[in-house]
Amino acid sequence: MPQIIDFSKSAITSFSQSISTAIPAAPASYALTEFGLATAVGGNVLLSATVGVQTTLGTPNLLLTILRSGTPVFTLLATAPVTGQFDPLSLSYVDSNFPAGYFAYTLTISQVNSIASNSAILVGPVGFSGLSLV
Repeated sequence: MPQIIDFSKSAITSFSQSISTAIPAAPASYALTEFGLATAVGGNVLLSATVGVQTTLGTPNLLLTILRSGTPVFTLLATAPVTGQFDPLSLSYVDSNFPAGYFAYTLTISQVNSIASNSAILVGPVGFSGLSLV
């Protein structure tokens, strides 16, 4: 049976329509949230995130990236919903093959097809959590 080593979470907002922040064009990115997590040798970290976005123009493609102590470990490319629509993007990832220690996990977002006819904003919720198991 797995043993829980650590749990952490970070959220900038728990509600839809509670923020309005433009999503930057790549190569720039916006660091949404970050937390620290202890890990054990041979362990796994279950990471989960939800990011609420709303398209303001066109059909923007958004890149969500999870970094472990500054190194990308997972990316997700998602197309935002049609103009005016709200869509919570959700993702889960199991991080493994790392040394025992304490790591910072960061969630970032950027827009990869940043032409004048595509744009989206963060509207909430924005939450990120991690569960370290061995």
